[in-house]
Amino acid sequence: MSKKILFFFPENPFSNRAGNVTRAKTTLTILKKLGHRIDLVGVKDIYSEQKDSATFDPAIVDNLFLIRQKPLKNKASLDYWEHKLSKMYQKPNENNVALTAFVKKEFINLFLAKKYDVVVINYEFWTGLIEHAAMKNTLKIVDTHDWITLNEFYKNKKLDIGKRFSEEINNLSKFDRIITISEDEHLVFKRFLEHKVINIPPSFSSHFNNHSDKKYDLIFVGSENYFNIQSMQWFFKNVYPLLPENINIIIIGRICKHLEKKKNVTLIEFAESLEQYYHQSRIAICPMLEGTGIKIKVIEALSYGLPVVGTERAVDGFSSKVSNGCLINNSPEVFRDHLLSLLQNETYYTKIKHEVKVYFNDHFSEEKAVEKWKNILI
Repeated sequence: MSKKILFFFPENPFSNRAGNVTRAKTTLTILKKLGHRIDLVGVKDIYSEQKDSATFDPAIVDNLFLIRQKPLKNKASLDYWEHKLSKMYQKPNENNVALTAFVKKEFINLFLAKKYDVVVINYEFWTGLIEHAAMKNTLKIVDTHDWITLNEFYKNKKLDIGKRFSEEINNLSKFDRIITISEDEHLVFKRFLEHKVINIPPSFSSHFNNHSDKKYDLIFVGSENYFNIQSMQWFFKNVYPLLPENINIIIIGRICKHLEKKKNVTLIEFAESLEQYYHQSRIAICPMLEGTGIKIKVIEALSYGLPVVGTERAVDGFSSKVSNGCLINNSPEVFRDHLLSLLQNETYYTKIKHEVKVYFNDHFSEEKAVEKWKNILI
């Protein structure tokens, strides 16, 4: 039976900017394929910060609403004075300054206008949006995307881990269903929240076409977040100098703003579609040093049949760390050797490509994700 779904994601999921955005768009696509009516909610201030347009695909989303963190400056407005007074006696949310009393009010007003059957919230730190009594009998789902406590710890080693993790578990407990995308995080949250936790790994349609025209040897796709910047700085300092000069590398995404132009390295800050670049590449790299959760960029590369060479963090969240199409090592020299083995030995390359296809079909196919969402929304 078709349900009315209110789907909150603060950024524009149609911006093709990063893995988290791709994840949100994929989920929306699955929900629409299941026949549900979907209203998308974003935060106007965050759209502005990211320079996102208010465009969306009407084949996936029925309506888009943008809510504001604070009311417009209008001294004749009751909302304006309520917001001004609230700032005097309410401390900002220390885990999410964008979660203001006004943004909560805007969200509940949207909910009350249509009385949705399901509310989907992306990220634990937006839990405050579903705490209104009017949602008591509504199916409330959170897509965690990440283990937020660990993610924040990587960025701030002075973080009070016990306090933050307690808050994270408490927030997640307010939902009826908790979606994880990583097997590692699924095991952690399941210990505390039991049957509420469901693991739905990232999913893609497969594109295993055997394109013979390979323009690039290596491809990396990434946004300009801290972990991507750190990883590519490590790669260019430690691995790149060890590679033969004739190896062609393409890097796509806002990460390019933080990289210097180098010989045989193509930098593309934005691409409307990644398909042609994946088809033109032989190997994907993921030299992540820190960060949590499953790496969307790795799953996407596997969906195109590309072997992946990475550090240990590249396969975080995988149910198996071997025979999955990924060659993993933190040593720059071994990283280089993995790359050269794939580039110089066609038989070995074909063997690893076969592992890619088998592991992808067993764990990340769109069909498996559709079935899990179907069972949740029955």
